[in-house]
Amino acid sequence: TFTYHQINMQAVAILAAFAASLAVAHGHDHNIEWTITGEAFEECIAPGEKIVFNWEGDAHNVEKVNAAGYEGCSGIKNTDGVEGPFTFTARRAGTYYFVCGVGGHCKFGKQKAKITVDPTC
Repeated sequence: TFTYHQINMQAVAILAAFAASLAVAHGHDHNIEWTITGEAFEECIAPGEKIVFNWEGDAHNVEKVNAAGYEGCSGIKNTDGVEGPFTFTARRAGTYYFVCGVGGHCKFGKQKAKITVDPTC
């Protein structure tokens, strides 16, 4: 027969395993191949997770902009290419907008990303 203590310990072990599986599921890096595809990138991540923008060489950059800057490819402060990668860590829930500030990459190549940070992602 099981004692009350044994049942409680089993419940604790099951809960600990469940919590550990959640920690593994949430908290991983998401990767974007930051190249000109003609399509904008969209990702949904949980707070604490990261987006890694990967590219080779110094032909791109990642500029954080507001919603209007995302739509119109405006508000870009740096137009110089830099070596990648660039990592964004989601600290708070919200919507974050990023564009490539080099040349016409955003405007003509739609090299931009809309990142939604939400605990339900």
